[in-house]
Amino acid sequence: MAATTRRLGAALAVAAVLGIAELGRRDYRAWIALGEGGIAPGARGWLKVTALRLAAADPTDLSRLPAGSAHPRLRNLPWRTGPRPRVGAHPIPHRQLDQESPASMVADLDNLFAALRKRHAPAIVERESGYEKHHPALFADALQSAGASPTGEIAHYHRPQGSMHLHLRPEDARVVIARGWGELHGLSGKAGLPTSYAMIYAPRDRQELTVIEAILTATIEWATT
Repeated sequence: MAATTRRLGAALAVAAVLGIAELGRRDYRAWIALGEGGIAPGARGWLKVTALRLAAADPTDLSRLPAGSAHPRLRNLPWRTGPRPRVGAHPIPHRQLDQESPASMVADLDNLFAALRKRHAPAIVERESGYEKHHPALFADALQSAGASPTGEIAHYHRPQGSMHLHLRPEDARVVIARGWGELHGLSGKAGLPTSYAMIYAPRDRQELTVIEAILTATIEWATT
């Protein structure tokens, strides 16, 4: 009887280890499928991101943000229709999993970023994102000089998905998130990210692109004044 019990215990232990290993394998593959982000792919990167998941907060928790009036461009911000998109469980890279922009809209986003950069030059410059490590990003060096941003990076978007990360004006982040246009990064306020660092969901049509333009323009005007 004792030998049988030992064999059963050993079998259960092996099954538990194999089950955990399979869960880990699936989670690793799900992380890799999110694409490039700020942490290099590989087992070491996955373990680091897995540890960071323990520190991630509710992305729609507005208690992390200060109260106050929104930027004039955003005071009549409409509500986004439909449910929020699904978002990956891993905080890095922070990606939405559905409701992406149509392929034809990627050029529109390119043009929008280029037009805003030109309109606000030289206060706004384009460099490689310090957070994503490969996406082009808009920087407002004055924001870094004022101590409001660790890097001065205020915006980049994810090709070909269409979502973007913005360092929103903190008071604006409340209305943008409350009305369904985005969510805070799970690690905002931690790991070198600003408290109001947020993902803005991909525009699904030209009407939504107009709203995104208003949010992005308000952010740039805040960062450069």
